[in-house]
Amino acid sequence: MSKRESTNISKEMDRKMASLGFWSAIIMTIAVIFSGITATTAMKIPSLVSGILLIPIFILLMACIHEFAPTDRKIFSRLGLLFTIGYAVLIGFNYYMQLTLVWKNLYSEMFAMDDPQSIMWVIEVLGYGFMGLATLSAAFIFTTGKLENVIRWLFIINGVLGIGGMIGYALGWSLNLLLGGLIVWDIIMPLSSLLLAVLFRRFLRAGNSLQPAPAA
Repeated sequence: MSKRESTNISKEMDRKMASLGFWSAIIMTIAVIFSGITATTAMKIPSLVSGILLIPIFILLMACIHEFAPTDRKIFSRLGLLFTIGYAVLIGFNYYMQLTLVWKNLYSEMFAMDDPQSIMWVIEVLGYGFMGLATLSAAFIFTTGKLENVIRWLFIINGVLGIGGMIGYALGWSLNLLLGGLIVWDIIMPLSSLLLAVLFRRFLRAGNSLQPAPAA
């Protein structure tokens, strides 16, 4: 295979990855908003289903972010992917168990998400703590231009919220404080995924490879 053919294949793969990144970011934005609405309005089953669907979407988005990362910063995106696995296992187990218990009428106080002392809250807080660690790790690959800087700080804030939630829950902080962090998450996550969609869209339009764009 000639060098030109190899370059063309590489560019085509980059375009496909940018397209995947764009659509996964769009779908995640919608899913997070829907999940927040259903959770706030106590629509239990739709909330659980949307939470489960969010797992593979977030995994795909983090994989695209890893491909986007420059070579010298892939250690951060790789860490993000590893923490994403922790989030996926914990939240997937938590929501699937709740969903099946609801359908089988086996729901009890021990598994109630409206009880802060239930085992499901422990898993929930830990799972989203891992999501926070994932975005905090991946934040450090976004270093070029205004758009990437905004994404980086949103990812850092989300990381602080996730880690803070784990610490606060363990130390018995006020439930209102933890719920306040959840409200902030409902704003930060869809905003950051929407901006990621804009970022990937820029690369698609420019026809560039998946490397950070020149500073804006």
